[in-house]
Amino acid sequence: MIPRLALADLWREWSMFACYAIALAAVLAPLLVLYSLRTGVVDGLTAQLRENPANREITVIGNRAYDRAWLDDLAARPEVGFLAPRTRSIAASIYLAPRPGAITGIETAELEPTGPDDPVLRAGPVPAAEDEIVVTHPLARALDIDTGSVIAGSVVRQVGEARQRVELPLRVVGVLPPAAGQRRVAYGLLPLLEAVEAYRDGLAVERFDWDGESPPDVPRPYAGFRLYAASLVDVGPLADALTADGLNVRANIAQIETVQRLDRNLTQIFAIIASLGAVGYLLSLGANLWSNVERKRKPLSILGLLGLPPRSLIAFPLTQAAAIAAVGLAIAFAVYGVAEGVINALFQAPGLEGRPVSLLHAEDAAIAAAGTIVGAIGAATVAGWRATRVEPAEGMRDV
Repeated sequence: MIPRLALADLWREWSMFACYAIALAAVLAPLLVLYSLRTGVVDGLTAQLRENPANREITVIGNRAYDRAWLDDLAARPEVGFLAPRTRSIAASIYLAPRPGAITGIETAELEPTGPDDPVLRAGPVPAAEDEIVVTHPLARALDIDTGSVIAGSVVRQVGEARQRVELPLRVVGVLPPAAGQRRVAYGLLPLLEAVEAYRDGLAVERFDWDGESPPDVPRPYAGFRLYAASLVDVGPLADALTADGLNVRANIAQIETVQRLDRNLTQIFAIIASLGAVGYLLSLGANLWSNVERKRKPLSILGLLGLPPRSLIAFPLTQAAAIAAVGLAIAFAVYGVAEGVINALFQAPGLEGRPVSLLHAEDAAIAAAGTIVGAIGAATVAGWRATRVEPAEGMRDV
């Protein structure tokens, strides 16, 4: 009964109700626009960093031998998104011909290890066998090949005065887009790189029928590794951990920290502005609801005379506060929707072309709505307490 009477009272005094709702929208709409600008810029910069796998790469500078156990322990760290052992750079190259038996159009390519979850290959195909590779766009263009092409890889070594050469058919299972880099690289599974290195060292590779000396029965050391952090926030801690292990590393930490610092600064600025606006409005709303209870003391006391318990009267200002918040929210989101369309149509952030400058996620909108309603009801609590103090006898004094 009380909520229905509270809404009827707002409807009867619709001009006051409209003023309260518009006042709320006048505070909330600019905050929504401000927060959407913060989200649009920070999300755009973060997405730009995240989409470029080079920003998650950690490069170890210098030569050092790594055993497989140490690399496996590193790969098991939660900060690591991808790790592939590397062979020696002097042995990690291969001659590629556009087709088996070709004697022209031969190109030299770098060999890089790859595997599942390689961020450079992203969602594209990954080699599943030793005779499969993924090539960069410049290499594919130089060889005039495409996905599905069968090409010839050849490895050359010098044994004494003799120059020896072996050939291996390779199937191209993917071509990376131009944005993946301008180097001429062929990505293959680690066993392919190990076989090339072994042959260059004068060893035999039985599975490919490459002759040479018998491989020593000792664990193979690796000259390096390709390493990518699981996320942008993991780059710094992972680089610090490797530095603590005595490694000299290079990572794009400065740019990542710049975006993170911008996020923190904009969030703090928004929090200050939002707090000032919210506190001011809620105090104003609470005072207005208090005064409204004071104006309605006689009707409220009569409700007490009719037998309603005093505690039930608290629903009167609380219902009105919730109604004001709901209508104010609707107006604020409508104004924000118009402002967002105008901002995104007229403005573009430098370096973020094609991305929205103003962006408000659904979860952020839900939090703003819930916070507004809770804040309005909280501001009305004092007025509700005042309503419970109205004595039923006050309704009889003017009789």
